[in-house]
Amino acid sequence: METPLLHAAPSAFTYELLPDRIAQRPVHPADTARLMVIERAQRRIQHLTFRELPSLLCSGDHLVFNDTRVIPARFFGTIEGRPESTVELLLLHEEAPHRWLCLGRPLRKIRSASSIVFSDKLCAHITGSPSPDRVIIDFHTDSTTPLAQLIREHGVMPIPPYIRDGHADEQDTVDYQTIFAHKEGSVAAPTASLHFTPELLSAITDGVRASVSRITLHVGSASFLPVLVDGVLRPPGTEQFSVPTETISSLRETRARGGRVIAVGTTVVRALESAVRTGGAHGFQDTQLFIQPGFPFELVSALVTNFHQPGTTHLLLVEALLGRELLSQAYTAALENSYRFLSYGDGMVLI
Repeated sequence: METPLLHAAPSAFTYELLPDRIAQRPVHPADTARLMVIERAQRRIQHLTFRELPSLLCSGDHLVFNDTRVIPARFFGTIEGRPESTVELLLLHEEAPHRWLCLGRPLRKIRSASSIVFSDKLCAHITGSPSPDRVIIDFHTDSTTPLAQLIREHGVMPIPPYIRDGHADEQDTVDYQTIFAHKEGSVAAPTASLHFTPELLSAITDGVRASVSRITLHVGSASFLPVLVDGVLRPPGTEQFSVPTETISSLRETRARGGRVIAVGTTVVRALESAVRTGGAHGFQDTQLFIQPGFPFELVSALVTNFHQPGTTHLLLVEALLGRELLSQAYTAALENSYRFLSYGDGMVLI
């Protein structure tokens, strides 16, 4: 098969991604996924697996993981009075108890509706549309079952639409959650961490004895929305993060000793580079940081990440570390060597 052509959009790297290259399930065990190694200084690419990652690490390195936990944020229902009209909602942010800001599809139908029915026990009233691509809903029930319980029961794991059209099953409740998942709040998984198993983590901390830290960034809609909309640049949305001040101090010491701060996932990069500019804090903060080519990295020196959708802010972040030419070479090599793409796919490490 002819390799799909890669090309550059006006402000974001894009390429042709054929549907059969998008992984629909992860590999098992997770650490047998393929790992592309990109040595930036040597401009060299090699092909390993995640199990071989420890061979690339040194005892002075410090890996940072995101301990956010994905919530069951996707809901499928029908428009009230029109049972043939199916719709989908993705919860983004709880504005008030049981009131949520959402994405939806098809949005035109949702915005013209008064209520969405999920079951005979749970529905949602459409109460507003603060922007062209978002709606606000109020969950409602006449049941004696607590509303919060019904919301948990009817929500499903928000796997992206490119995976089985967004229809998650029981296996996704395991596959789409990292081994670090602890603090609830994300509507998408920090997918680079999906490759890490307890055995791989032990090989890193007990074998290589690299340091490991955990921070939190609750992943929002930036993980799957395009960076260009009708030719206009759309920065990533606001996300909440928490990085303790002592973590920032420890990572600064790592850099001062000549060690590498290795962010596992673009969400970790955004959290760390935001926190280093504020000094960190034990509570949650908001970030609107937009990392793109020319960005002055202060803390992160290496990155583990997956292969991302064309034309996204994630690719701009990766380009900020690699440069456009090496980024294009890496994605060309991934296409030519049958790597599996996106959330359940293979990954790369930029060192």
